[in-house]
Amino acid sequence: MTGLPKALTHPIHLRLLRLLAAHRFATTTQLARLTVDAYVSLRSGLRQSLRHLNKLRAHDLVTRLERRVGGWQAGSSVTVWALTPHGHRALTGSRARRRPHELSTGFLAHQLAVTETSTIITETVRTMGGGDLQLDTEPNCWRTYLGAGGERLTLRPDLAATITSPDYQDRYYLEIDRATENPARVIVACHRYTAYHDTGADQQRTGVFPLVVWVVPHTRRRRRLQEAIARDTALNPRLFRVITPDQLPGLIHDGPDALPPPAVPTT
Repeated sequence: MTGLPKALTHPIHLRLLRLLAAHRFATTTQLARLTVDAYVSLRSGLRQSLRHLNKLRAHDLVTRLERRVGGWQAGSSVTVWALTPHGHRALTGSRARRRPHELSTGFLAHQLAVTETSTIITETVRTMGGGDLQLDTEPNCWRTYLGAGGERLTLRPDLAATITSPDYQDRYYLEIDRATENPARVIVACHRYTAYHDTGADQQRTGVFPLVVWVVPHTRRRRRLQEAIARDTALNPRLFRVITPDQLPGLIHDGPDALPPPAVPTT
């Protein structure tokens, strides 16, 4: 890549820019956790990540958003990093779609939750020994298919993850739910996954259909979505799991069978 200033010679500079290009928004702590393998400790990573990010900022490649983000860490003020239009162009050769400061706090909180999910998955795979992670963010994780009427449709998960070890390979589509929408809208999304499943496209390509994982903020929301999925007789509950963030490491480490699907109501 030739778009970076010659003064930015440290390998971590390019790595940080690529992480921000993939996730769009990340906190200093998230970026330090994602690159902790480059440092002797997380504490060192936090300190050095801030130094590297400020150097990128001095070259107008990244920007920092100091704001209170509703629904993120109890609404506390956090430092959020994003590529500037200049940074996006230097890294990708294309123009950014929107300036970071123009986005709503609700959208930003969702994007940070997606980055947090990606960070947890990355951290978990690192502990597994011999595990390999392929993590696709938007739009690389989107899937295009034909609807019942022949129309072209797009499935838009927040993330797609493939974890490979010498003994197994697990695939996931991940949806990050912040409990801001009626469960009925989640069920509509589940039907889109079912329609895509029925095309057989993933099964032909990889031999399996990924487990669709809804990551929700608390147990009350988890129960509501599990019950809604179980009540809908047009859905196969085995295609879906609803979990809270603290359950995500166990799912990634132990595989889809670690958490049973929602029980189908008997009445």
